[in-house]
Amino acid sequence: MSETRDRLSAEIRRCSVDFRYFAHRHLKIIDKRSRVVPFVMNDAQERFWATVEDNSWTYILKARQLGMTTAVAARNFWRVLFTPNHRVAVLAHRGDSAEAIFEVYKNFYANLPEFLKFKTEKSNVREIKFFHGGMVKVDTANSEGLRGQTYQALHCSEFAFWNDPEKTIAGAFQVLGPDSEVVLETTANGVNDAHKIWHAENGYRKLFLPWTEEAEYISKERPKYIHPKLKELATEHGLDEGRIWWAQETIETKCAGNWHTFLQEYPLTAQMAFITSGERFFDHIYPHVQALEGYKVFKEHSKYRVYSLGADVASGSPSGDYSAFCVLDVTDKEKPSVCSTFYQRMAPHEFAERVLREAKKYNALVVVESNTYGLAILEYLVKKEWAFIFRRTSFDKIGNRWIEKLGFSTNVNMRPVMLSRLHEFVAMEKMDVVDPRMQFEMNTFIFNANGKPEAQKNKHDDMIFAHALGLMGLDQIEYVREEIVQEKPRNLHEMLQFELNTGKLHPKKTDADNTDRWGVRSDVASLTESASSDSPR
Repeated sequence: MSETRDRLSAEIRRCSVDFRYFAHRHLKIIDKRSRVVPFVMNDAQERFWATVEDNSWTYILKARQLGMTTAVAARNFWRVLFTPNHRVAVLAHRGDSAEAIFEVYKNFYANLPEFLKFKTEKSNVREIKFFHGGMVKVDTANSEGLRGQTYQALHCSEFAFWNDPEKTIAGAFQVLGPDSEVVLETTANGVNDAHKIWHAENGYRKLFLPWTEEAEYISKERPKYIHPKLKELATEHGLDEGRIWWAQETIETKCAGNWHTFLQEYPLTAQMAFITSGERFFDHIYPHVQALEGYKVFKEHSKYRVYSLGADVASGSPSGDYSAFCVLDVTDKEKPSVCSTFYQRMAPHEFAERVLREAKKYNALVVVESNTYGLAILEYLVKKEWAFIFRRTSFDKIGNRWIEKLGFSTNVNMRPVMLSRLHEFVAMEKMDVVDPRMQFEMNTFIFNANGKPEAQKNKHDDMIFAHALGLMGLDQIEYVREEIVQEKPRNLHEMLQFELNTGKLHPKKTDADNTDRWGVRSDVASLTESASSDSPR
């Protein structure tokens, strides 16, 4: 009896100081095949353990199905079991998630040998408390259930999906004791607070775990087809055949053939994880871009070409939205191109001056919203007698007549129309997205819980709407085109410009004085005619 007691005491002492020994001998998990097996850490879990041993604050960004929740739970359970008064708080984003995590802890305890099943004072749906004061409590992020206790460890599970991650984490810190261990663990959910915390200098040791950390994510069967984007990804990241074959199989069987879904669920880089996740409005992904203030020119003005300027106006608040404009060359209505963009916080009257200056430079139709701040722009343009302004008609019920109003009305009916047009031009590659501010905003433009496309929390969509407004100018660009083509070429150079930029021949010549009606000599052939005469038949 004494020998048995001594042997068990020695076993308990060793388990309390040697996690891997304890896990391999006594800690059981349910694997992907629903078998109860010893917990042996995989490569991703080993990386987590090394990181958390080196730094008490750890942020894990991960691909799915790497066993991180189990790894964190195993560490916490081991410390709670063998450390008197060590309390662990676990926060999940939903009630069912909290219960699923607690099932991991219950399974750990249920499969212990009897001599390690220390007496519990409390064991319910979401809490285990041992006789020596060690305890683990699992709750939802929006709960007040942690109050009244001090905890030595905090596990925030899938915190990127919480309603207000940054605020909730800050609140959870209020129940932590000194020198506590904190693990933030999540898959990405767009460019939200989790993205902000990842890039901040805040004391967390950052650990990204791609899907290639899982040794089982390899296939031995060559697929009949490999997605072209997967081939590019494989080349960029040096994936071997087994990884490529597994990825293709996963795209087909777990992602319904959707490449975007695969990138979201199984990212290879942290940047890819953030910008491919969330319910994004645009499919295009633009890594490594920033939204910096300022003016950019991509194409200078060219005579006889037609331009539309979309302007999105903000209040000018130092912490509010940006005022933005985008000038589009819409000479070819099927293939508009970006000429210049502007992105800055400034007062509406200052922005109005900037818009007019750009409109004059490109001789552009100005499309601005007829909202509170947009009205200030419209008033300024009228005052300065700028003629090319987007107009709409509406029915005046009092006067029983149709009247013309200035500006574009972004109401509940027209907002989807303008965004749908922008989406079409981008998705169908009718318009190249060249401005980095536009690219950055597209990365963070998502469908909200009600299905409405909008910028993510604390992000902006001002350049998006500037582009969209510019495209709405396509509906009224013809009267601008008519004004422009009425300008007479004054010499051969301008005649050539006319034909190159409009794609039309200059008008036919008269015999009156050997000059055409533009005043150009009739013995000078048009550019198109010259090219045709030189071409082989």
